[in-house]
Amino acid sequence: MFGNILFIITLMFYSLLANLLSKPRPSGDYGVGYAYAYLVCGAGFIISSGLLAWNMNVNHCFDWVLHYRNVLVFIGWIAFVTMTFWALEYHRVFILLHVLVFASCFYALNAQHNEGFLHSWAKLSMQIGFAASLLIAVGIWGAWSKIRVMHAIHKIQSKIASLSYRKAEYQATLDKIINYNDTSINGLLKFAEPKMDKQLRENAIAKIKTYANKEEQMIAILTQKNLATIWAYDDDSYYVYAYLDGNRVENPEKFIEPIKYSLKVFAIRAEHDMDDPYKREIWSLNLQSFCRALDFQFKEYAKEFRPGMLKLQTVLAAEYPQRMSKDHRKWYDKTIKAYRIAVKKWLDANL
Repeated sequence: MFGNILFIITLMFYSLLANLLSKPRPSGDYGVGYAYAYLVCGAGFIISSGLLAWNMNVNHCFDWVLHYRNVLVFIGWIAFVTMTFWALEYHRVFILLHVLVFASCFYALNAQHNEGFLHSWAKLSMQIGFAASLLIAVGIWGAWSKIRVMHAIHKIQSKIASLSYRKAEYQATLDKIINYNDTSINGLLKFAEPKMDKQLRENAIAKIKTYANKEEQMIAILTQKNLATIWAYDDDSYYVYAYLDGNRVENPEKFIEPIKYSLKVFAIRAEHDMDDPYKREIWSLNLQSFCRALDFQFKEYAKEFRPGMLKLQTVLAAEYPQRMSKDHRKWYDKTIKAYRIAVKKWLDANL
């Protein structure tokens, strides 16, 4: 009785699944409903058919399988389920196999098993159905495995190619730094940032130090006109302070006025950037490196910089509108917070 109930439930989920897969897949919100229905019907069919196979095995419907019966029943069920999904979605002609299997299973559930053996026609039908299902399932799993292996190989090859390209690109950049012969240090300064690759940074800094007029060039960068209004990417002062963060200059007194000018520029740019919800060029201030550079080699001139730092602190402490770009809101808030901490820390340490 229980076996027949499971048989009916399995047929019901099979019919729902067949009906669902006979229709074109919709898009949009309907596609979500379709996917949910597919999940429910598919899971229902797998579970009910698995329970049906177990019930039939327990009730001696497969006693004609003399060796490894439990294992073979399990494999047969897996093969039948795999073949069913494949046939319903791609090759509906194989539905004849479903009819053959379901008919023989129905007979096996309701036939008398006094000796534990089915009639020869039912046994043959079941053997043909499950054998064909197994062949198809092996083909499906073989094709799937081949695709997965090819995908893995392609992924490995792509990774190797990418690593080779990056290695070649890295070596080209290193050679460019080593062989750099321009009269300006601007092309080297961008490699002076502490977050830059260690080898690239060390070579760039070593190259910069070979320039006799490096300090004059850095001062020229820091004292450019209209720094408060130019595009952030055109302002190399970011990299100058990245260089000064860890590399001493011979004439620190020459940098007093340029640094005071930078503080005015920072306050103006920070205020303009924070007031405009569409802007996010605040990164260009690089205040962490700036504060570290002041402590590293300009500490004796702290009183000169304090008024500018206090002004900058006031600007950073102001409320500002939320960024319009959702993807950058957290980053912007985190950057402002880090700047506030860096400035406060410097002020507390240089009373």
